[in-house]
Amino acid sequence: MSHHQILAKLHLIALFLWIVMKYQPEERISTVQLLTQQCLYDTTIICPECFPEPVNCSYFENFIAIDDNELLGGIVNRFDQHGVRYGTLTNSEQRIVIKNLNRKGVVQESIGSVCNELDIAETENCQILNGEAFLRALRSRVLDENLLEGAIFCPAMDEQALDKFLGLTDECDLNKVLLMRVNAQPLLLKILKESNFPIPKFIFQGGFTLVESYEGETLAKFYDRPLKDRLLIANELIKASLNFTTGFYSFRFYLTDISPDNIVVHMSSPNEIKVVFVDLNNVIILDSHSKRLNQQKHTHARIDCDGCFAYVQEDICTHQSSDINLFAVCQLLLENLNGDSGRGFLHSLGAGPKEETLRTLLQHCVYCQPPYCEDRQELLQRIMKTIQDVVY
Repeated sequence: MSHHQILAKLHLIALFLWIVMKYQPEERISTVQLLTQQCLYDTTIICPECFPEPVNCSYFENFIAIDDNELLGGIVNRFDQHGVRYGTLTNSEQRIVIKNLNRKGVVQESIGSVCNELDIAETENCQILNGEAFLRALRSRVLDENLLEGAIFCPAMDEQALDKFLGLTDECDLNKVLLMRVNAQPLLLKILKESNFPIPKFIFQGGFTLVESYEGETLAKFYDRPLKDRLLIANELIKASLNFTTGFYSFRFYLTDISPDNIVVHMSSPNEIKVVFVDLNNVIILDSHSKRLNQQKHTHARIDCDGCFAYVQEDICTHQSSDINLFAVCQLLLENLNGDSGRGFLHSLGAGPKEETLRTLLQHCVYCQPPYCEDRQELLQRIMKTIQDVVY
């Protein structure tokens, strides 16, 4: 590239940044107004039956300030209308995350598909004209054994188990069932809020916009931290995987997208480490008390999948318990999704005897094949003990 071409490109970049900076204040000032308008549209046009009680959409303008100190964030928000936004609660230092639950119009798509199934042309009226029929059709989709993404409820077609789960939060039935298909995060944040799960705090839901607590930076930003820090974080990740597997009120939660971008960390000191799982929509929710389940434990076996996390959903959904969370955290610590141990969270472990023991335990956790796997719950207890030995 010639010197003239380089200067021309730099000129264009400078011009672009000048335009963004010129209009950025107006964009930021109007963001909370746009959120308010979106809330009103969600609750009065898209699905008024989902919100029978009045929703305080003015919350966004009265209590939220959008971040105004990140130029890149402004650029991203300008071009990604469905992106996550960050801000603070006004008159407070509480940092928040604002998420659009209706990405790519998934709410309208879900409503429209049910209306088509019921053979009703007017999408906006189908819930009003056929409330019970609409809810019944939507429930059948939540319980569909062929679902492959989002929140999966198991066992399939177990109406009683679904009723028990939805009964854990006091909201409109239509709203709860629709969120199970669209994005189950608000439901899970409310249901699990008193149970010490490593999840964000629910703050507010305005229509299909969720406000939750900001809990730290993504795990991806900690991959270059000193080994001791990473070992201490790993210990918390293991505890979290055991917590989700044990579950709450007979329900187990299997996270199917445990990636460095979906976990955040707050580390104020080596003795004060908090890990939080911020993407709860990719989850299998299983009622472990259902009589439809095989009472034997499911042991997950690693499935080769270039750059992805592969599992057999039917195995998880038909057994009383599974160790897939435990496998997933072992894999995260040992290697990336391409099997590269140099890119696992605990890369560069060292060659000492304690470090070698830790490496061997992680390798067994990831690469063992049933029925020759040690119980992963007991194995993770040994791994945590070895981590303590290495650190101290």
